[in-house]
Amino acid sequence: MSELFKIIRGYYLTGVGQEPLAYYFKLSSDNLKFESVSAGDVALTFYQNEESITSIPAIIRVDSVISNDKMISDYLQEELRDHYPMLPIVRVLDSEEFDPLLFQEVMTTFTNLKSEIKELAKIDYVQGSIFDFMDEEEVV
Repeated sequence: MSELFKIIRGYYLTGVGQEPLAYYFKLSSDNLKFESVSAGDVALTFYQNEESITSIPAIIRVDSVISNDKMISDYLQEELRDHYPMLPIVRVLDSEEFDPLLFQEVMTTFTNLKSEIKELAKIDYVQGSIFDFMDEEEVV
């Protein structure tokens, strides 16, 4: 392989906070922060979930950086075997490019939006399973 990579384990940062699932990303050696990326950094990539990859820009919090050649090779082989790419890191953000207070404002605004949606929808939430209702309808 002619191109060198580091593998980044990261968590998406969304309007509800940090997502619970970790994903793996590729950081190319031509990235300006290739040598200095570390846990805790924030990076720009694309959004994905367990089912799809999107073109939507997204930010992640770097949880760990894998730079061991053998481990990187294993991850790249797994990528080929699974036919599912690790998304690229577009940019590792400088500290002045990511403002934690602004991110807190995003989360607060989204919480307010959820309340507004709930109020406008006037939906009654029922805790339980659809099967609970099906059982009630059965007449023996």
